[in-house]
Amino acid sequence: MTDLRLIQYFEAVYRLLSFSKAAEELHLTHSAVTRAIKALEDAWDTPLFYRTTRSVVPTEAGERLYPRAVELLAFSATVMRETVSGDRELKIVGGPIAYDILLPTVINAYRQVAPRMRVRADVMSPHAAVEALVQRHADVVIFNMSTLQAMPHASRLRFNEIMSEPYIMVFRPNHPIMDMDNQFESLLAFPWAFPGYLDYLDGQLPDGMAEALAGADAPQYTLYSPTACMNLSMMSDILTIVPVSLAQANLDSGRLAGKRLPGLPDYRVGLGFRREAEQEPHIRDLLGCVDSVGRTLSRENAQRLKELS
Repeated sequence: MTDLRLIQYFEAVYRLLSFSKAAEELHLTHSAVTRAIKALEDAWDTPLFYRTTRSVVPTEAGERLYPRAVELLAFSATVMRETVSGDRELKIVGGPIAYDILLPTVINAYRQVAPRMRVRADVMSPHAAVEALVQRHADVVIFNMSTLQAMPHASRLRFNEIMSEPYIMVFRPNHPIMDMDNQFESLLAFPWAFPGYLDYLDGQLPDGMAEALAGADAPQYTLYSPTACMNLSMMSDILTIVPVSLAQANLDSGRLAGKRLPGLPDYRVGLGFRREAEQEPHIRDLLGCVDSVGRTLSRENAQRLKELS
């Protein structure tokens, strides 16, 4: 069986592309790192690096090993932490929009079935989040489903669509558009703020809408926070679109008014995880909570849309 320390030394040399820098990081001598890599290559009967006097370049075998080495080291660290501490932490990464829609209700349900589990949710870009998932630095990712489906490593991951969240347009009470029709071109007479949705809706907007937005130089404001966009609409004539569930509290309180904006595609909330992780109890518990919450929110959204019609 291969000594895990050899994998650790390989990972450092690959990442730093230098035996000297790896030795410095690992607090070892240059010769110790060199001997360790040579021992690994001899044990596996395959070269992992091409060495010259000025460079270190991974071989094809080295390129194949690196992502597995990162996974193995991360898994080892997780096993050690859980063995020593006796508890577990569920690590979620995702985007602020998907979090706002789903996460509070899911955590509230999850704590009923796994009260001893700690939960940490960090915001990352989709590519960084998927890399963290593959390397076992995260357990699940939550994003727009279209975004997840475009990510690499699809053969090693599974993506579940949780729910579709309709958008509505929101604005301050007594806004001039209250008495206007819903023709999008007319609405572009006012400034717009989008919570980053154009990045997700590219290619899915109704015919002519993307061109109309570009012609009006809209949206004038892109804020990656639905809450910030709604707050901006409360204090100005700025219009925004948000998922209906996120707007509901402000609609109920009268701080905002809302209208359907025909043609906008739904925001499809998706969850991703490693295929083998589905058998882990804490992941199964989470998936059960997410599925239940998704069904409940979908029913509530259908009722909200009827009230806006």
